[in-house]
Amino acid sequence: MYISLIPVVLLLFISHVYANIEQVRFFAPFSTYTDEALSSSVTPLALSKPSIIKTVQPKFAPNESKYATEEWYLLTDLKKGSFYEFRVCWPANNPLDLKVGVVKASKLDPTDELYVAESDGNVMYAYIKYSAYYFTHIKELMDSPRPVTFELILSKCTFLVVLGDSVMMQGLLVILGIVGWNVAVNNDCQTAFQELKLGKTVKFIIFALNDSKTEIVVADKSSDSSYDEFIAKLPENDCRYAVYDFQYELPGNEGKRSKICFFTWSPDGAPVRSKMMYASSKDAIRRSLNGIAAEIQGTDFSEVAYESVLDKVSRGPGSH
Repeated sequence: MYISLIPVVLLLFISHVYANIEQVRFFAPFSTYTDEALSSSVTPLALSKPSIIKTVQPKFAPNESKYATEEWYLLTDLKKGSFYEFRVCWPANNPLDLKVGVVKASKLDPTDELYVAESDGNVMYAYIKYSAYYFTHIKELMDSPRPVTFELILSKCTFLVVLGDSVMMQGLLVILGIVGWNVAVNNDCQTAFQELKLGKTVKFIIFALNDSKTEIVVADKSSDSSYDEFIAKLPENDCRYAVYDFQYELPGNEGKRSKICFFTWSPDGAPVRSKMMYASSKDAIRRSLNGIAAEIQGTDFSEVAYESVLDKVSRGPGSH
């Protein structure tokens, strides 16, 4: 009876899971909130108010430094000898190079403004260092990385709160990926794909999970070769898979080329649960479609714009 309830219990936690987590665990000395321990560049983080949510504008790291931004937090309300965790969570579609750590103030360089002598108490600080970490041919995203929303959490590690522990949550994600979403691919998907490969009637296909999330089905297909019409079929706030017969002109009037592209559409505004389910089910639909020449992943419409796809397709094998 209890075993049958496990999937239900797990699903209750899915909507609260962030895809990326960096963490550090530590045994705490006594910490206190003092003027000496707090500079203008330090933010307090206490067990009484253990979570901070903030949106930041990441930057690319300069050549001489691994991290572009460094932030420090004063950890308060800690009990000496207790075991704690400091973690930072952020969405998977915001690639960052991020490091977290915890240090006693007395272990810092004495010239550091955060330094506190041992005699003044074992004050604890946490830090995060981060930089934007990706490359794209979209100039706007290279010039100005998208804002990232962090959640910083300070928690006491005990058996009674193990379900809130980030390692446990990652374990739950693995279990869900193995047993929860082993979805089937409806035969109509392959039939529609064969029609597209023959190049007679179907020009693009939209695939989606059915309402019960047990099967991937054909949500839409069209004989319209307009790329704008295809993009218009992608929902702003939900995920989809798609196949499009992408045609383009070769430079120098050398003729046309055609490549069948597989799209994984996971927009920023989609529910976390939907993103997880589509990510877990992608291999099922992808393995069933033989003849895909290029794969495109999009989290916003700029990443699936015609020019962006053309740039990737024209650089791939058989593009010239």
